[in-house]
Amino acid sequence: MPRPRAPRNLVLSPTRIRIFRECAAQYRLEYIDRLGRIFHRPRAGFSFGTSLHRTLELFHAAGGPAAVSAEELAETLSRNWIREGYASAQDETEHREEALRIVDAWHAAAVERSERTDLPPPATLLYAEKTLKMPLVDGVDLSGRVDRVDEHHDGTLEIVDYKSGRTEVLPEDVAGSRPLRIYQTLLHHVHPDRRIHATLVALRPGASASHELDPGEREELLEDCAEVGRSILAKDWDSVQPEPCDHCAKCDFLPYCQRHWRARGDSWG
Repeated sequence: MPRPRAPRNLVLSPTRIRIFRECAAQYRLEYIDRLGRIFHRPRAGFSFGTSLHRTLELFHAAGGPAAVSAEELAETLSRNWIREGYASAQDETEHREEALRIVDAWHAAAVERSERTDLPPPATLLYAEKTLKMPLVDGVDLSGRVDRVDEHHDGTLEIVDYKSGRTEVLPEDVAGSRPLRIYQTLLHHVHPDRRIHATLVALRPGASASHELDPGEREELLEDCAEVGRSILAKDWDSVQPEPCDHCAKCDFLPYCQRHWRARGDSWG
């Protein structure tokens, strides 16, 4: 007889944690009932950001400006451009022109950095679009997907996270980012002997800021994530019903919730 499969661990990601804390009903619809395939719709911001992420990932994986010209990088963007989610053809055109401006400026900055002799040797790419994972508590793992990890000449590892919608970024933005704290903690689990910091890059202005998580912050984060994991495992999901909250307006599941509210006679629907 076949051996019974061991139960799978709950895998927590930054997105899962955020959704659970914002709205238990959304978590249920997304991860318990798995209705996302019905209600999720394309969004311009997601398409724009994903197109840029994929383009820059391929650029750095190929060897950066030494291997890829500005024209080839623009062609890479064109091949990986996602068209869904824009309000109109004009809206898509404007986003595409902005994306081309961003990758052209990115390439120029990379060339300038590679030609400077007054700076330390450029970092080398260690990971691109890499999923990292570690055990958290019984029945729960912690996971995250990093955009890029660079290895510097002194052995320091730098997590680089791209944001296509930001117009500015400050060190406190990095320090306060749960995803970046999680990425640093996961990378420390894999490379406990390395110094690690995270850099958030606002692609539109080309600005960046960094923060290094200290051991105390790391322990606090792990306990916080563990508590979320225990709460999810202990939750009576059959009793979770949609209730209005501050996040409803931007949620893809709002039509579902509105039907539910109307069916039970609430005025929220």
